Amino acid sequence: MLNRLSFVICALWISGAASAQIRVMSYNSAQFNGDANAMAEVLQAASSDDSHGFAVPVSIFLFQEVDEAELSTLQKVVGTGYTMGTFTDQNDSSWGGAQAMFYKSTQFVENTALHEDIFTGAGRHADRWALNISGYSEKRLYVYSMHLKASTGSDNQETRRSGAENVRDDIMTLPTGSHVIVVGDMNFYSPSEPAYSWFTDAGNGVVIDPLGNGNAWSGGSNALKHTQSPLLTQNGGLVGGGLDDRFDFQFLSPSLIDGGGFDIINDTYRSLGNDGNHYNIAINTGNNYYFPGDTPRGNDLADKLINASDHLPLIVDYQVPAVLGWNWNPAASRVLVGADTSAEFEIRNDAPVIHALGADMLHVDVVATGDITGSTSVSVAALAPPEIVSFPIDTSVVGDWNASVSLTSTSQETQSTPEIVKLGGQVIEHANASFAFAQDLDWHTYDVSFEEGTGVHSFDVWLFNYGYDGSQSLLEIDDVTTPDLPLTFSGVSTNSIGSLPALMTFQIDSDTVAPDIYTSFLPITHSDENIAGEQSGISMLTVRVEIIPVGGCAEDIDGDGEVDVADILILIANWDSSDQLYDLDGNGIVGVGDLLLLIAAWGPCS
Repeated sequence: MLNRLSFVICALWISGAASAQIRVMSYNSAQFNGDANAMAEVLQAASSDDSHGFAVPVSIFLFQEVDEAELSTLQKVVGTGYTMGTFTDQNDSSWGGAQAMFYKSTQFVENTALHEDIFTGAGRHADRWALNISGYSEKRLYVYSMHLKASTGSDNQETRRSGAENVRDDIMTLPTGSHVIVVGDMNFYSPSEPAYSWFTDAGNGVVIDPLGNGNAWSGGSNALKHTQSPLLTQNGGLVGGGLDDRFDFQFLSPSLIDGGGFDIINDTYRSLGNDGNHYNIAINTGNNYYFPGDTPRGNDLADKLINASDHLPLIVDYQVPAVLGWNWNPAASRVLVGADTSAEFEIRNDAPVIHALGADMLHVDVVATGDITGSTSVSVAALAPPEIVSFPIDTSVVGDWNASVSLTSTSQETQSTPEIVKLGGQVIEHANASFAFAQDLDWHTYDVSFEEGTGVHSFDVWLFNYGYDGSQSLLEIDDVTTPDLPLTFSGVSTNSIGSLPALMTFQIDSDTVAPDIYTSFLPITHSDENIAGEQSGISMLTVRVEIIPVGGCAEDIDGDGEVDVADILILIANWDSSDQLYDLDGNGIVGVGDLLLLIAAWGPCS
């Protein structure tokens, strides 16, 4: 019986991100007559097996020759990461053992109402479990496990045939196109066995041998297919004889070997530890080359296999369907008139797998209608970078745009397809910089005067986004040229102008400069929002600051210390202008009010 050594199981199991990728292992446990530690390490090796390109934790364990009294021990050997499926024992323990199934609860949920026992002769029963596949809508995997009657002879062959007939009859009751895996220690001695033919002959309920229906498996040339027995000499309850029989099988429904959706991954059907070099001898005789380039690892596994059971585990990897994932770039929802831009889609294969082969290739037809039009097709492997699909947007006219994009996968059983995506956005006008609210003013001279010796003075120049409303870009101030000293620039109230203007603040220290007129030419660089079609421009600002001598007055335009005819002549020469140097009343235009102020100040400045 199974050695009850105090072994640590939990530390053996592979950790990693949750994956939908499916690995199925079937194993005749030899009624647990082997060593517990060896059995645990063999199961771990099944999960870490990368001999065929990648390692992935086993998703489903299927065991034959399980005595009901050993279930708690088996659960410990399998590990806490697995849930035991429905177990039944109709006195099977007395006839070579029952069937047991363990599954990862992160990948499957058992539908217990669909569990069935199927009589296969010689006091034995096959079990059928129905596993709903997590993350895949309305997808189910049916798994069968059985241990058919052993030994040669026509009577034993007929018992096996009758059992196969009962199982196939049950498969025929399943919905058309069901995903079915049939495993077990079948005890077939050749592909001419009636039971083998009963499983694999064409018709309703047929299952397929991944190694080829009817292909030979006897003799040294077929040693790679053999599963019984890895030890040469009998060891306790484990049968010897050397590795020379293919008794263990995983048959598949046509839906699992049709090249798409849920499907076998080519060239992953193998007997764990079988390197094809150990015909009719023990699996650990000499070197074992199961792991390419790592002979010590193969030798270590071979030593575990001969102590765990008198069969080799059979492992098959299966791909899952593609999962359609997508995003669209929202930058296209707000673009500028005249922009050369497109609506961009990112299309991904979101199947949660460990290796690219673990999921089907995603093939998607993309069709856009409405204010954007076009069609294309893309293909994306699992774990590959997304494919980008672009459709041009007509930006010739300001206003709203709307479109519909359909994403339809042509891959089998793809999840989240078809998708109909409603898109919309807005084509907007460019920003318009202006130094005035009521007119489009790109060139401006700002005049201001201060009396000398009156300290530091600050003043603001306003910049507007002329005509701004919701259908126009914000105006961004990118740079204000540094003025010539003694003028300094203190900053801007905002760099993004919508309905409210930006205030550009300047300073001058009247205590440190002589009476004079100080002028700076200040190009201001600005642009639209940082969106498709963005344009930039320059507005010209001239700042002119007059420092008036003590006792001087603003009405003394020519600065000679007296308001007189010369000042009137200068004022008249600038009549109707907006030059602030002559706009004495500050109403924005040189006119009668300024003339009256000048006359009122007639004479020497006091």
